[in-house]
Amino acid sequence: MGATIEIIFMLLGAGIIGYLTSWLYYKSIYKKKIKVIESERDGLNNQIVNLNEDKSNLIKSVSEKDKTIEHLEVEVEDLKALVHITKRRHMLNYNSFGTALEEEKEDLQMISGIGPFIEERLNALDIYTFKQISRFTPQDIETINDAIIYFSGRIDRDEWVAQAQELVLDENARMALFKRISDRKESIFYDRIGVATKEQADDLTRISGIGGWIQKKLNALDIYTFLQISKLNKEDVNTLTEAIEYFPGRIERDEWILQAKELVRIAGKKSELLKRIRDRQGRIYFDRLGVAHKHEANNLTLIDGLGLWVEERLNLLGIYTFDQISKLTHADIETITEVLEIIPGSIEKDNWVGQARELAKKQV
Repeated sequence: MGATIEIIFMLLGAGIIGYLTSWLYYKSIYKKKIKVIESERDGLNNQIVNLNEDKSNLIKSVSEKDKTIEHLEVEVEDLKALVHITKRRHMLNYNSFGTALEEEKEDLQMISGIGPFIEERLNALDIYTFKQISRFTPQDIETINDAIIYFSGRIDRDEWVAQAQELVLDENARMALFKRISDRKESIFYDRIGVATKEQADDLTRISGIGGWIQKKLNALDIYTFLQISKLNKEDVNTLTEAIEYFPGRIERDEWILQAKELVRIAGKKSELLKRIRDRQGRIYFDRLGVAHKHEANNLTLIDGLGLWVEERLNLLGIYTFDQISKLTHADIETITEVLEIIPGSIEKDNWVGQARELAKKQV
């Protein structure tokens, strides 16, 4: 009996040993296979990650190419408009204001009211110099308005001729002008607007309505910063207008103070604000508003409550015409208010839509 039990235990021991040996053997084999499979799985996961990155890059690339195509299409339209303008040279009386060559080209953007877009159009008509603009007659202005498809009355309103006449002053006359301005520093309330130095100067031409020439005049009064302009009150505006020999009402109309406050708020980073606005263009429902191009632009500042600064931002969104604004719904207004970062409720308060409808009717 004892021998039998011993044999059974021996057989059981042998079976266990055999099982363990077999288990360890197969484990070593499958462990290697598992490692291979896990390695293959990790490799596939890495490929998936890489493919997702490639997909993301391709989507980004396609999006960038779409934007490039859109930009090129706009440039093509602008070039077509410039070619069309060039063909209108015969409409102008160059005997009245003179001729100039491209080699004589001056920075016409020194004149407040002339930006890159208008300068291009003037150059397309061989208008390159302050001297030419200083000689414009009312008839010349009317003809040029038609030729460059510009807003009626804007050249007069922005006082191009008067500014150009100052820009062509000889050295002695210019020195006398800036001495007169500098001598008026005592009339400026620096205790209220603050003191600044040339080293602290902001680029005041970022304020729509301030060109290089006006900036020089302001600097002659030691006004260098957005912060100073943002603190102007009505009395300061009147004093400043007289001190720089500027056009009454122009500072208020071009909303210098409002623009300066915004530039102070965004630390002068106007380009970043404009980029944010441009990036949000996709939120505008052009299927409803209709598409317009720069060369079809209306003078949106004819809408009360819509100044140059807001017009500039609307143009960035591709909103150029009274007709587009007349079609704004409540949802559009909420979107545009947020996208342009303007005061909520101001569009409705100033009744942009109603004004735009009336202005659009007058154009028909």
